[in-house]
Amino acid sequence: MTWSTLTFGKHQGKTLPQVLFSDPDWFFWAVEEGVFEKRAGSIKAEAQDLDRKARAIKIPENDAGKLIVEYLVHVPTKKFSHFEIVASDRPLHEGASPAFRSELIDMSVPRRIAAYDKLGCKNLLKSLKHVVFGNKSARVTKARAEKFFDDSSNFA
Repeated sequence: MTWSTLTFGKHQGKTLPQVLFSDPDWFFWAVEEGVFEKRAGSIKAEAQDLDRKARAIKIPENDAGKLIVEYLVHVPTKKFSHFEIVASDRPLHEGASPAFRSELIDMSVPRRIAAYDKLGCKNLLKSLKHVVFGNKSARVTKARAEKFFDDSSNFA
């Protein structure tokens, strides 16, 4: 797919897959505010497609369904901390940090926990890069971000 380049805002010059791998908080804010609805061209359809995909990322190599995503919340700030991929039969995290689970990785979780959480989104990206690319510090280039979102097998 050929992704449209943003012609407005702080991410001008980037494609939406790039934005999701650099600033998911801004992307989900823009979706909530209807920013893409007001734009001409294919950007509206791309945003809708990516909004769906970013909320439904499959756990790699989980065909047997034995793994699950465990999201943890940082107690003092009540914001997103990180996520881990754990065995589905492992007991839920016990301790001070509240946790919840899902069968899919959802990039919107930090924003759903707190309306503005740049650190939580950075932590989510580290966890996601570790799971998807094998390294929490993986460099996600334009090509890599677009290839990830182009591959329908990555999403439920």
